[in-house]
Amino acid sequence: MPDLKIQEAKLLFNKIRSNPKSYDLKTSTEGITGKDDKISFKLYRNGERSIFEVTIDGLTFANSTGEWNNAMIMLENIIKKIEKETENSKVQQALDKLKKYLSEEN
Repeated sequence: MPDLKIQEAKLLFNKIRSNPKSYDLKTSTEGITGKDDKISFKLYRNGERSIFEVTIDGLTFANSTGEWNNAMIMLENIIKKIEKETENSKVQQALDKLKKYLSEEN
């Protein structure tokens, strides 16, 4: 697996963090994954180290510097925030439907 330079990895991470909803972020026991129409990435722990892998055009590049422990925490927090926003939106839609239903005449 070719190396992903730290400068490129940081730029990509900042791009992901600045627009997280466009990357279909998911968290699992294996780590954090995301993708758009051009790249996919995986951020995961391997023992004491965290690894940032990026796949583009069928090639996977990796960076395992010490940068990624905090990055994982940041992305986990972003995912939780997105999930909460989605849940709040669903609750609001349900309340709106209920209000509409209750305002209808029989």
